[in-house]
Amino acid sequence: MPGNRQPRVRSGNEPRPAPAMEPAGRGAWAHSRAALGRLENLLRCSRCTNILREPVCLGGCEHIFCSDCVSDCIGTRCPVCHTPAWIQDVKINRQLDSMIQLCSKLQNLLHDNQLSGRHTFC
Repeated sequence: MPGNRQPRVRSGNEPRPAPAMEPAGRGAWAHSRAALGRLENLLRCSRCTNILREPVCLGGCEHIFCSDCVSDCIGTRCPVCHTPAWIQDVKINRQLDSMIQLCSKLQNLLHDNQLSGRHTFC
């Protein structure tokens, strides 16, 4: 071992050291809020850029839209990449819809925790 350093061993009774990259001044849930923000960016409509409502896939491309945003495009083409969008290929993405609902609940929990300063655990 270089320099005869002793290996670091942590007892199970000792608290885990704080992460080295803790965002300054944003509280204990800062990393969770940041990750949730990144997830919300991925859950945006390709047309209106709002959080998806009743997410729809047109079938021929990977773009996802709110069902209202593409009601005028069904049977024609994708408004982003212009891939043909046939009526029989349009699918509501139920799994993504469930994930959006869970994301919203998590956002509410983190927001409530930030406002009250209390910690709640399930």
